[in-house]
Amino acid sequence: MSEDARTSGPSDEEIRAAARIAGDHRVSDEPAAGDAPPAGAERGRLANRPAMDFWSVLYGRRTTRRFDKQRPVPRELVLELLDAALIAPTSCNLQMWDFIVVDDPEQREQLGRLSLQVLSTPVTIFVTYGKEFSEEGHANVQSAAAAMMQMSNAAHVLGIGTFWINQLGPRDQVGRILGVPPDREVIAGLAVGWPDPYPTKAPRRRPFEHVVHWNHYGGTAIPTSPRPDDWTLEQIRDYQQARVLNGNRYNKSRPWELAGALAAAERLAPRNTDGVPGDDAPRWLDVLPVHGLFTGAMARHHRDHRWSVLDLTLDVAAFAAKRCPTQVQAEAYAYEPLSDTPGAMQGLPAGTFSVITCRHRLESLPAAERPLLLATLHDLLAPGGKLLLQFTSRRSFHGIADWMHARRGGPGGVEYVLAPDPNLGPYEAVRPGEVERLVKQAGFRIAERIHEDVVPGTDEVGFRTRNMGGAKAGLLRAAVAVGRVLAAIPGMAALFARERTLILERGR
Repeated sequence: MSEDARTSGPSDEEIRAAARIAGDHRVSDEPAAGDAPPAGAERGRLANRPAMDFWSVLYGRRTTRRFDKQRPVPRELVLELLDAALIAPTSCNLQMWDFIVVDDPEQREQLGRLSLQVLSTPVTIFVTYGKEFSEEGHANVQSAAAAMMQMSNAAHVLGIGTFWINQLGPRDQVGRILGVPPDREVIAGLAVGWPDPYPTKAPRRRPFEHVVHWNHYGGTAIPTSPRPDDWTLEQIRDYQQARVLNGNRYNKSRPWELAGALAAAERLAPRNTDGVPGDDAPRWLDVLPVHGLFTGAMARHHRDHRWSVLDLTLDVAAFAAKRCPTQVQAEAYAYEPLSDTPGAMQGLPAGTFSVITCRHRLESLPAAERPLLLATLHDLLAPGGKLLLQFTSRRSFHGIADWMHARRGGPGGVEYVLAPDPNLGPYEAVRPGEVERLVKQAGFRIAERIHEDVVPGTDEVGFRTRNMGGAKAGLLRAAVAVGRVLAAIPGMAALFARERTLILERGR
């Protein structure tokens, strides 16, 4: 096992748990009579291949994420997939690709230390392409992607499930484990196995009229900048609408974030995991949670309240509300402030909610939108009620971590913005003094200030350094250890804490 694979990536426990899913199967050996003659550009390898209507393949293929770990994949079927790949379109017909089939458990474990997705099936086919060929317009990547799609469709015809893996971990480390020459690049991997069961639900897609244009682009471009001020509220709506189309599978809570959300909720009300709210029960509003990952968890811990979700669109709010237990009667509302009555909102009377939580959402809004949101929440808060407002301080280690994330060439794109609640659009830490000015301007009184996370916790450090080399990860962990000593100095939390919490009450 390489040094890189030992010093980064998932823990041994995670590896063992994931490896049980993949099983110990290998592709069956070449038969005594040898493989059937390879396919050509005009014919396939086998004569008795199952037939399927083209349109049935096109609309019936699904990404598979659960596989039968007891069932190996026959060699002849893997060869069928590879034959399909080799007749895919390729830039200038250069075909500068190579396909590496990994079915050895030890080899799979090394790769799984960089990406647990490799351990989802007994077989993974890695596609590589020459770095110096067809670079213009990323034609090399396009060629590899065409081969991946061919294999995915062929697998569907054969009854096999596939999962397109693009999050492989550091590509140079993957290449070294696979023995790929330095002039070739690992593009992606295709997990192959028998589905358990084969998914049939059709994926949700963005509306046709939003993505199809004739002759000239007619839509509204979604920015790639992580800065909220580079976005309009309408663009953020469109982006988040697209994000929830992906469903729940991309929204997995990190332990420290989930613990933070539950602790925040308990600052407002004691835990109640078996209550059933009546019509006169206090109402709890969670503001702009988008995917509702923490909304559902908080609602399960506070079942003596009737819950509601407020988001930029009704569809997104409903998506989050569905994650709440049925007992809390969660309702969904679209954020529609009345233009002629600042602070008031369409469909909700003033003083409706006894408890409001708004966690890390100011950082995702353009600065000009923040005062209106806070004025609206002030109007919705019942007299004697409390609003919990959490945000990330710009004056903290968050800025350093953000800089390091960009500098080390981590995943790009606004969906990978470094934030406590990722994948939800732009995000930028804010100045504590500016937030306090805005809440007072909205009419709130600050009942309590809480400062936490001068340095990241152990779980977060392990997560952030999982794909780093041993020396770099060790240096970062040492820096955090020193930071913990400094954090004990009185006054440090008030100055440099990342997580800021304000408990607010109506001031007028």
